Amino acid sequence: SVMIGEKVTCQVAQLDKRGKGNIVLSRRDLLAAERKDKAAKLKGSLNEGDTLDGTVRKIMPFGAFVDIGGVDGLVHISDLSYDRVGFGEQAIGKHLKEGQQVKVRVLKVEWNDEDPKKSRISLGVKQLATDPFQTAVNDIKEGAEVGGRITRLADFGAFVELAPGVEGLVHVSEIAWKRIGHPKDVLKENEVVRCKVLKLDPGSRKISLSIKAMT
Repeated sequence: SVMIGEKVTCQVAQLDKRGKGNIVLSRRDLLAAERKDKAAKLKGSLNEGDTLDGTVRKIMPFGAFVDIGGVDGLVHISDLSYDRVGFGEQAIGKHLKEGQQVKVRVLKVEWNDEDPKKSRISLGVKQLATDPFQTAVNDIKEGAEVGGRITRLADFGAFVELAPGVEGLVHVSEIAWKRIGHPKDVLKENEVVRCKVLKLDPGSRKISLSIKAMT
């Protein structure tokens, strides 16, 4: 229904000359040729680090394919957001929708002249936003007392969200002075806790926290 009233260029695919007036039109080949022409032009001008406007074409469990003007690039889960993004189409769909216009950064380009379908273009969305971890490193110092929400419990410890997109780890040995079998024995997801910052490692983007140091 959104096409009603629109003018489009088509190719005659089938013509009934017996007087019934049936004419079958197609746009598929024209669109394919148009994409191929755009891709050829883009190949000569595309560089790593470029910022482009794109359209989300397809959501996949591992990311989203974005049309950047004749060719598709992949925004992998790890380059979608600084927040933790789960695996699966539903998780990706919380950040991007098919047909959505989005700005992306070109991270890596690998052209395959023999088989263009094997060409790979890696794109990023989070690279165009402020890195919350770097902001946190400037605001949080080792030895500081901080508050946060427990986002995940694992055998080896608890992950605590200190700010959107910034998590620290409370190792199981830093949860309590007594020995515990599993973090879930004393902590719950979404629980708000007070911690002390033991170590900041900007290189590995890790923050070590302690709950027992506060007791």
